[in-house]
Amino acid sequence: MKFRTSVGLLFAAIIVIFSLQNAEVIDVKFFFWKLSISRVLVILGSFGVGLLVGILLSIKKKIMNKTQI
Repeated sequence: MKFRTSVGLLFAAIIVIFSLQNAEVIDVKFFFWKLSISRVLVILGSFGVGLLVGILLSIKKKIMNKTQI
């Protein structure tokens, strides 16, 4: 297994463990919306969005490098 994959899996496991230990219900306010939601969902959702953005930027960079060559 590649080093990056191992580090990524370890980081994801740490995020999941941290999330499960913070399972209280919290109020999330965003502009005029107010939601009562589990903190686990907020943490995992933020992690998922960050992961998705990172993957999309990585793909964009690879595509830009291929078009320049």
